[in-house]
Amino acid sequence: MNKTFTTRRQAMASAALGACALSLGLMGSPAALAQNAKVLTIGMPFSPLSMDPSLSGNGRAGVHLSPAYEPLIRTQADGKFAPGLATAWQISADSKEATFTLRQNAKFSDGEPVTAEAVKKSIEYFVGKKGPFSANLASMTAIEVLDKYKLKVKLSTAQPGLLSLFDAYFNSGDIISPKALENPAQLGTASFGAGPYKLDTAATITGKSYTYVPNEHYYDKTRIKWDKVVVQVFEDQNAGIQAMKAGQLKVLVSDPFTGNANAGNLPADLRIVSDPVQWTGLILTDREGVFQPELKDVRVRQAINYALDRKLISQALFGKMAEPTAQLQSKGFMGYDPEIEKRYPYNPEKAKALLAEAGYPNGFELKLQYVNNTLSRFVTMAIAGQLKKVGIRAVTEEFQNFGAMNNAARSKKMGTLMFNSNSGVPTLARFQTLDPKGSLNFHGSEDAALTKLINEASLLPLDKAEAAWKKVYAHVADIAWFAPVVASHTVYFVSNTVKTPRIGQSVVIDVIDMVPAK
Repeated sequence: MNKTFTTRRQAMASAALGACALSLGLMGSPAALAQNAKVLTIGMPFSPLSMDPSLSGNGRAGVHLSPAYEPLIRTQADGKFAPGLATAWQISADSKEATFTLRQNAKFSDGEPVTAEAVKKSIEYFVGKKGPFSANLASMTAIEVLDKYKLKVKLSTAQPGLLSLFDAYFNSGDIISPKALENPAQLGTASFGAGPYKLDTAATITGKSYTYVPNEHYYDKTRIKWDKVVVQVFEDQNAGIQAMKAGQLKVLVSDPFTGNANAGNLPADLRIVSDPVQWTGLILTDREGVFQPELKDVRVRQAINYALDRKLISQALFGKMAEPTAQLQSKGFMGYDPEIEKRYPYNPEKAKALLAEAGYPNGFELKLQYVNNTLSRFVTMAIAGQLKKVGIRAVTEEFQNFGAMNNAARSKKMGTLMFNSNSGVPTLARFQTLDPKGSLNFHGSEDAALTKLINEASLLPLDKAEAAWKKVYAHVADIAWFAPVVASHTVYFVSNTVKTPRIGQSVVIDVIDMVPAK
């Protein structure tokens, strides 16, 4: 197996220079840009869904928002909050209200002032668009403007992680100019935030390359360290690595597979910045059997979990940048429980027996889908090979981008998706993965026992909720809605000309924190 993957890596690397030349040509003289110390060039692995924060992906898939949209608060690597557009914040004792005090000198890139009324309109727009993360604020009942620079967000149910919803990760904190909201269609191709930069639409090729210039209205110009920021899409990470080595990128947002494959042969002027904050594996999404009838039976979903040799995949593909896991929360995140790791030891005979009990003694064909990127392609191949050993014949389907993935989800043509997502504050992370309206719960699955456990855990203050969330994630493992494979690192390749913080609880590195090393 190691030989197979080495061969595939070599084959992809041999094609990298040609792909690199093609993609770099789209940037317009990237080598010249990179030679200018005042230009920050970033490679990202996904083509953005939209420039509109309410419709965009987040995390690594939201890198393009980071230069232009300032959140209310920022989450630091140690989990503590730092000021953004808000200078002070408070959550009520019952976790149903969050109050924010705004700085009084902030303006959007169109010159409009950032006021409590503007923030109110932005959050209401975000919820109303019903985008990928709107479920996080589904219980919002009102936003009360207390004075020109102070507002209160009210929920009908307790949300101990409420403040975190307004950092850079969940997008609802990326505040949009009220003037732009008068014509929201323009949000898809331009930026209207209060961040340190703004999108230069004339120098941008949608889906390929995004160029940002300083926002002349930004409240703290000492934090604008670059004359220009260029974010380039590198769906082929090998092409991105070649661009890094050639000095055409200063930062490459990457993945643990690419990180492991290149860790031993980086030039002296490049380094890897990484932290274990993600899980990578399968979302067994069609739990009602609409598109993939076999997945309706919990024994089939459990069989898939037993069929996976997580240790082998982890070692072969990720090395030190991942470790095998059967759960959604990584070590260090609330709800992680080492006991869950014992739930699905590698046992192909057990998998075959469960399949036979479920009525599939000869196995079945499984539609195994993934979004086009280096990590997903290789993990999908590895998983397909292991499933074959127990009689599950994977028929793979590649989505070119997240838009294609979401189209399949909306038409209920989603069975099993190879994906990676982040661990996090469980009261928030569950909205993406476990809530019936969550962005990764494509068929709106519900489980009565799970709902009860989540409701009980969500009522508890975070400092008293550890045991309750362990019960939630143990039940998630039992009903096998997922088949996690590894707890993986978020990985960045970074030039030594750029200084960055560690990742930690912030999950991603904000562009404003990528500064010249000298």
